[in-house]
Amino acid sequence: MAKTNLKKWMIGGLEQWIMIKEDHSKTKPVLLFLHGGPGSAQISYIDSFHEELDQDFTVVHWDQRGAGLSYQKNISDSSMTIQQFVEDTIELTEKLLSYTGKTKVYIAGYSWGSLIGIQAVHKRPDLYHAYYGISQVVDVLKEDIVSYELLLKKYHRNRLITRCLQLLTPPPWKRTSAHALFSLYKEIAKVGLTHRWKPLFQMAHAFLRSKHYQLKDKWKFLKGQKYSQVKLWDELMNERIQYRVSSILIPCYFIIGEHDMITPAAVSKPYVDQLKAPIKEWFIFKESAHSPHIEEPDEFIRIVRKTAIHHLQGRLDL
Repeated sequence: MAKTNLKKWMIGGLEQWIMIKEDHSKTKPVLLFLHGGPGSAQISYIDSFHEELDQDFTVVHWDQRGAGLSYQKNISDSSMTIQQFVEDTIELTEKLLSYTGKTKVYIAGYSWGSLIGIQAVHKRPDLYHAYYGISQVVDVLKEDIVSYELLLKKYHRNRLITRCLQLLTPPPWKRTSAHALFSLYKEIAKVGLTHRWKPLFQMAHAFLRSKHYQLKDKWKFLKGQKYSQVKLWDELMNERIQYRVSSILIPCYFIIGEHDMITPAAVSKPYVDQLKAPIKEWFIFKESAHSPHIEEPDEFIRIVRKTAIHHLQGRLDL
């Protein structure tokens, strides 16, 4: 049975926290998971959805620089850059390899985590077996523009929503409040974080009852999320992953919710189509929006098991 350990490691010159699910056999492959956001750490609630992965992997979750347990007041603002997060990811991977005695790990990046994850595997493919891009971020500004247009088209007969969108005006927006309002519209339309309400309630319930976060840690989570978004937002809005990563030297698998209008397939699918990789697959989750791994966890686990070709394929009836 996997044992859950919280560990504080020095990464990128800063104390950062990981949660590692390991057993005594030391034979399981390592799966490193990069949370979304920026700043949306997931150590507090993720056990409620992916516990079955522990049967086949040594699963590692990481509260990134400035997020969750890794939030602290003495973080240098100048270190809050996308490239620093990429370097942190690579350094953490090297530490995990040394700690577990493995030569490579599997890596999954969700939303913001996919933005830094895909750059890490592009830069250091020798460290990774395969990459899972969940709700892959490609071009945040373009994703906003396309989502706005798709929502207008979808609700052209709904005068209230159409009028609200028209009053908001098309992106880009100079005010963060406008972006927040657009996010609210997407949640109401069930095309934002989740397609159904139940997973959101499950996440909130798990967060409030978390055995990994004390009361002060929950407060740190909220502060870290706000801090991370403030410090990284401008750079994030100008990031264009298609100009940074045109090829990956390892197998890569992309998972997206059919109803996702945060990172819509209309933007990510053309990028994935032109991406060069030895193995490349695209999976659509029919009942999900932006969080397919949370909304359809059984299907997510099935796909990870099926595509872990270096260890599990051929040994499991999937």
